Amino acid sequence: METESLYEITAYTENQVGLLSAIAGIFTRRSLNIEKLLVYPSKIEGIHKFKILTRASETQIRSVVLQIEKKVDVIKAYYAIDTQRSDQEIEDVKDFLSRREETNR
Repeated sequence: METESLYEITAYTENQVGLLSAIAGIFTRRSLNIEKLLVYPSKIEGIHKFKILTRASETQIRSVVLQIEKKVDVIKAYYAIDTQRSDQEIEDVKDFLSRREETNR
């Protein structure tokens, strides 16, 4: 059996009604407890940032992140052991938004 660690999931999303409930449902279906939840505007205008702290195995976390990314209003989701942080996250989101903007022109 895999060992559990404390993971931080970061998800960049558009601000849509019901999204928090949908994300919480992903955790409920997997019987994972949300230890900490922060939702706030990101540095990118119109984009919100979810930070979710939970204890799980890496296999469970990968599954949760994939489910979160399947949500229409989620741009990108990441996970890291709570002591790690990714500086690349914000650049990835900006790249995604630029590509989407070019496609919509």
